[in-house]
Amino acid sequence: MIWIAGTRSFAAEVLGYARESGVEVAGLLEPRELENAGGTIHGLPVAWLDDDAPDGAAALVGTGDVDRREVAERLAAAGFAPRTIVHPAAHLPDSATVGAGSIVAPGVIVGAHTSIGANVVVGRGSLIGHHTRIGNLATLGPGSNVAGNAVVGEGAFLGMAAVVRDHVTVGAGAEVAMGAVVVRDVPRGASVRGVPAR
Repeated sequence: MIWIAGTRSFAAEVLGYARESGVEVAGLLEPRELENAGGTIHGLPVAWLDDDAPDGAAALVGTGDVDRREVAERLAAAGFAPRTIVHPAAHLPDSATVGAGSIVAPGVIVGAHTSIGANVVVGRGSLIGHHTRIGNLATLGPGSNVAGNAVVGEGAFLGMAAVVRDHVTVGAGAEVAMGAVVVRDVPRGASVRGVPAR
């Protein structure tokens, strides 16, 4: 049984992923609007994120925010263990690894010897090639395609249907716009768009 940190639309999506993965969800944890605590959202009871966790409780960040670091840190401070969800309709080989607190959505295909860090969101239908590294807190929008031997840095964001060529690095905190095609390294913190991405 887990809790989901978040109450907005992405939390409903994560709730579905959890249930489809055979994981029971106890309730939602509100990270922003204290007045929601004590109510019901998406058919589940809502508690305040910073309240002490029940003994042995686990949680998953489901806010949809690109920068999930603060929510993940607050969960840890409250005593929640991180939970990882890999949807049963995703394909990961035995040689791939997924870090704590990450979400791998349905339709995702991951190549051999790829590592996905902690608190990563890999959106529906995304493709990740072999020997690729996805850093902690990165977000891969639905339908994004990262080729083999690539690196997506910590906290980087790939918009829906963005493409990253093989042997390319997207730096930490960089943003790649929806539908962009990355053919050369993207510096740390940069924002790029277009075909090819600039």
